[in-house]
Amino acid sequence: MGNRRGNSIAGNPLLIGAATILISVVAVFLAYNANNGLPFVPKYELKAQVSNADALVKGNEVKIGGSRVGQITAIDPKTWPDGSVSATLTLSLDKKIEPIPADSTVEVRPVSPLGLKYVDIHRGVSPEGLKNGSTMSLAAATPKPV
Repeated sequence: MGNRRGNSIAGNPLLIGAATILISVVAVFLAYNANNGLPFVPKYELKAQVSNADALVKGNEVKIGGSRVGQITAIDPKTWPDGSVSATLTLSLDKKIEPIPADSTVEVRPVSPLGLKYVDIHRGVSPEGLKNGSTMSLAAATPKPV
């Protein structure tokens, strides 16, 4: 009986290389998509209309009481029949804060003097909550445009 090699995965360099490449591809995919939130994590989505979305970009934070609860996933401009403009923000929020009270307000605030901004939600006191996919009207945006 001669010297026999085992048929284990650890003994085959080709399988070790393939497994390493597969793990690397999955890690890069998750890192690339991390800006849109992790996959398979339940989200609570709201839309909020604001009069001025200047300097907001997809991926900016959404906070409640100073704590990060989500991010902006889309910004869609809208022109009204009277010529005024606004923007509809799509907010992807943590499921654990659902539901946001219906009388809550939203405000675009600066993070720093350099221009980076975030969306701040001020929770209302209404017993009625906003359902997943609801839109907070322009009347809920603060401060009111001058």
